Parts: sequence; structure tokens; C-alpha cells
Amino acid sequence: MRSVIVCIVATILSLFAVSPYVYMEIHEEVLCEICAILDDSGEISEVKVTGRRFAPDAGYFTDIKILIDDGREIIPETDEGYGAGVAAFDFKGEGYCQLFYYAGSGGSGGFGYFYVFDCSEKDTATVFDYKKFINEYSAKCNDGFVDVYSGNDLFVTYDIRQSGINCDDYVSYGDASAYVTELNFLEPVFVYSQNHYRLNAWQNVIVGAQINVVGRIITTLVYDKEKNAFVKGFSSVFEKQ
Repeated sequence: MRSVIVCIVATILSLFAVSPYVYMEIHEEVLCEICAILDDSGEISEVKVTGRRFAPDAGYFTDIKILIDDGREIIPETDEGYGAGVAAFDFKGEGYCQLFYYAGSGGSGGFGYFYVFDCSEKDTATVFDYKKFINEYSAKCNDGFVDVYSGNDLFVTYDIRQSGINCDDYVSYGDASAYVTELNFLEPVFVYSQNHYRLNAWQNVIVGAQINVVGRIITTLVYDKEKNAFVKGFSSVFEKQ
């Protein structure tokens, strides 16, 4: 009887137990530091990325900020993620850099959170926002092949007969058994002939589950001065081996 009472008391106490993490203050940490010329003054600015760990041992950060040594603070709309950092690239071709911010979502999808900020004026401008990236592609299984469409036009066909991936295994998905993801990865690429950088946006062609990548679409994005934003250049395809 005594042992039963002890177990009951222990159970009740456990219901009110508080994780030791509650008593641990999560401090802001510096995740990345760089120096870059951000305007036509030619002066070098110091830039830091800071954030707070979701938990003391977590690799996932929240409350992420970009701090510039002139006092400006940039808070990405998606201010959380893994491996957050910033780099500087001249996308405009004007001899100074814009800030390229990145963080990872984690998980099997391999998605990222990407922004490009132009800090050349007092008010910082967002010239690329991953949420505004337009996915113009769709895909459909077709008897051992995957057809990818741009709008209503056939863009590319992938042969998956030797891949070990069977569309019939995902028949319950209907037409969505094959699809093209939103933005997976964004990379700056230097254009030697024009002496500035552009962006390459990567999307995966999927059958059923995220692990079944049958191909990739790479879309070039170039900076448009009139729109103060990145616009589509051209797309190419890559077949996963």
C-alpha cells in the first residue's frame, strides 16, 4: 500500500515538474560577421547576424537580426532557421555590395529562407524575397516518364524507367504524384562578362515523396534597376544521376 501511495505522489509531482530550460536564459548570439562596402561612399561597414537558440542545445535559431555598424537593424520576415548567415555580393554592378541572407528550414525538403537587401540608402530595400518567388512549373507522371510544364506548355520530360521510382506507388496522390517544389536553394553566381553577380534559383522535380528527386530546374534571376528587384532570365534543367 505504501509503495502505491509513493507512486501516486511521484506522479502528481511530475505533472508540476518544470523543465530546467525554463530557468535558463537564452542569450542572443552572434552567428556571422562580415565586412563589406554597402554604398557608393566606399566606406567599409561591419555587419553581424544575431539570434537566439530555440533551446540551449538546439541548432535552430529564432529572433534573427542583421545589424549594421551605423545603427541600422534588419529583421528578415522569416527570422528563424538553421545555419543563418549573410554574405555580400555586387548584384547591381555599381561597385558596392548588397546583403545576401540565408537560413535553412531543416527537414527532408531542404528548403531555405533567402533575402537580398540593398543598404545603399538610409532606408534598406528588400530586392529579393523568397516568398515572392513564382513557381511557374507543374509536373505529371506519364507511363514511366515525368512531364514538366511551364504553364500549359511542355518544358521537359524526365525518363524515370530505370530510376526505381514508380509513379503507381503514389497513385493516391492523383495528379499531384509528381510536382515541382517551391524554391529549394538560391546561389549567387558571378558573371565575368558583366562584372557582377546574378542568382540561380533551384527547384526539385519530385515523384510522391521529397526523397524521390528525379530532376532539377535552375532559373537565372538578374537584377533589374528600373524595378529594383530580380527578374527571370532563363531556365535550364538538370537530371539527377
